[in-house]
Amino acid sequence: MATAESAFGWLGSLLAEELAPSPRRLKTTLRMVVIATVGAALVASTHVQNQLGTYLVWLLVGPVAMTAPRRAAIALVTLGAIIAASVQMAGMLAQAPWLMLAFLFAFGAISTYLNVKLQLAGFGLIIQVVVLNTFYSVVFIPDQFGWQAGALFGGCVIAFGLVTLFDNWLWPDPAEAILPESIAGSAARNRRRFGEAANYYLNEHAGRRPPEPPFTSGMPAQLELLQRAGAEGVTAYRRAVLLAAISREERLHIQIDRLAIAARVEVPRETRMMFRPEIEEVVSAIVAALDELEREILTNVRTGPDRPPSAAGLRARRSLDALDARLVELRPNYINRIGAAELANFAEFTEILHAMVRLIERPLDEPPAEEVAALAASPAAPAQSWTLDPAVARYAFKTGLCVVVGYVIGIMSHKPELATILTTVVITALPTYGAALRKMILRIIGALIGGVISVLAIIIVTPNFATLPSYMIVIFIVLYLSGYASLASGRTAYAGKQIATTFLLVFAELSPAHDVYSPLWRLWGILVATVVVTVVFFVMWPEYAGDSLLPRLRKVLRNALALAPGGAAADSVVKINAANLETMHVLCEILEVAEDARLEGRSSLINHEFLVQAAGTLRRIANRFAGLDALRIASPLPPLDEETQAAREAAFGAIRARLESWLAFYESGQCLERNAAMALEASHTRGEVAQLIESLSERIGANGFVQIASWSLEQRRQILAELESLRRLAFLMRELDEFLARVPGSRAAASGALVLREAESG
Repeated sequence: MATAESAFGWLGSLLAEELAPSPRRLKTTLRMVVIATVGAALVASTHVQNQLGTYLVWLLVGPVAMTAPRRAAIALVTLGAIIAASVQMAGMLAQAPWLMLAFLFAFGAISTYLNVKLQLAGFGLIIQVVVLNTFYSVVFIPDQFGWQAGALFGGCVIAFGLVTLFDNWLWPDPAEAILPESIAGSAARNRRRFGEAANYYLNEHAGRRPPEPPFTSGMPAQLELLQRAGAEGVTAYRRAVLLAAISREERLHIQIDRLAIAARVEVPRETRMMFRPEIEEVVSAIVAALDELEREILTNVRTGPDRPPSAAGLRARRSLDALDARLVELRPNYINRIGAAELANFAEFTEILHAMVRLIERPLDEPPAEEVAALAASPAAPAQSWTLDPAVARYAFKTGLCVVVGYVIGIMSHKPELATILTTVVITALPTYGAALRKMILRIIGALIGGVISVLAIIIVTPNFATLPSYMIVIFIVLYLSGYASLASGRTAYAGKQIATTFLLVFAELSPAHDVYSPLWRLWGILVATVVVTVVFFVMWPEYAGDSLLPRLRKVLRNALALAPGGAAADSVVKINAANLETMHVLCEILEVAEDARLEGRSSLINHEFLVQAAGTLRRIANRFAGLDALRIASPLPPLDEETQAAREAAFGAIRARLESWLAFYESGQCLERNAAMALEASHTRGEVAQLIESLSERIGANGFVQIASWSLEQRRQILAELESLRRLAFLMRELDEFLARVPGSRAAASGALVLREAESG
């Protein structure tokens, strides 16, 4: 009973958070529903005899990039050619079933591969749906499937034309205006969760026990908005700043997850009570700083890590320093009588406070201004290599296999309504275990709710209403509920979208619907397709999100090395731009795939949370390198004396050597062994890089900076700024060591190792 109550409590909390209203959400939902309702009316009034017409309208009005007229025209020409070709091919292959199956496999595999490589997203899904629908309908209505395909193209024309009209003239809704509000919402949630967990840690009677951390955050939706913003023409500089803000909120989210777990542990409370005044001051200061971040993202994001911290950030740092000083002062009083479990828990809590202050005390890193001008002309996504990608090829092969199995099941059942099997396959067959599992669950839930609403509408609305306005009102209400739910985070968004999809396929003609079995058959088709995808993707050939994170980590390490002074990309602005832009996009992929890894909950591969932290630190390192490279190219400095120049190269060489050692480790067969990673971290002398930098600083500053006395003011400023960047790099390298050492192994193992280390050190 307690378990059931806990589950219902968790579900209630989830829905309350996901469905919380906001002015932006209500406005965006209204826009979506107005476009979809008008589209449904146009499809019905023009007698487009195909249920997928209204489905296409609803698919296109979701949270996607604004559709430019040129893009819409290209899409319609492409779809027209594909539909015409599919009608001819379906008619010919209908006489040769085995060739039909071979063609469907090839189409499913090739279209999936191209969708991934070209990042076609919704347009790629539309192509797959219209082709598979044509090849399915040819079996059941061989004398009418051509007309069905023609009606389907008519629905495409209405959908693209209407969305283009609204996006460009009637009611545009650019992603750049939405994304800051979404990030601010994440900041508000982080502040609230941090305050609740910290207060419970200090006083377990102050409020309810923090719940288990959620599987997802607002990050996936924010990454989609960032991609939309890039497609809509937002500058590269703005994209980089927004990505840095998203990354920072995700890293804060991870730390707060750790804090909630630490607060839930039942251990004695003597230590935290001993330092309660200092901890309360730190918590208060961090809450104030998080509140500042929330307000800042909506006004003017502070960038430039060399700028001084804000007043709130400075207060957080000073209060944390006061706590550290108090810990050192009272250590003899408690170190010999506090139990190991309590000490480890307290060490975990204070380490989290340090990590959060490090994230909030300084402005965001950003790409150097010199390279932003060149990046501004870059596309929203990097150019794709046409070299065969084995991982994508495996995914495409499995999808093609699922398409064939689903097609055979649908044909053998002699049910035209089971065409939804093929649609479900191409929607839920995703590259990784976690992504596919999430999509399956949400699609089933959405179809179930949509089916119930459809049956109720058939029972209540159909016997009592027969006019077009009455059905438009009903559709508007259902679409509004569905659209509102679809604007939630990745935890529930697709289920909300699916509610209206199921309903629209039943009431596509805006007229009385009497077939109460249609939504039931649709739900059955979804369940059948789910079984097919489960067998192929989970049982026969599973591929986990965690497995795809390490190759991305290696790519970020290689890019950082290429950008390091003396690296392969350090001598050319074009190469610097390309490497830094690729790093930004790979970080997007890492953050997105990490969400799938979190859902998988596997305990034997990698700790995705520390990998996200490491990737964020690597991005900051890459930005530092890019800035130094750009300055060296634009403003070469006069030569230093031989010994000073050697000290300078030694400092950069030590940083490169450390990055090379981690790259070699993650390219080796030991990359999943936590003990080996911890041993590599231990082999890196903590102060080695810092000592080399201080040696360089002493040589430059010797005898009142006599060595650079003859330099211009700008040159002197440049070399001193380089020294400050080197000091920051030394700190980032220490941070990177800690994160990379804890990537291999389970979350519990890596976190436990960190706690033990902190406990032993203080």
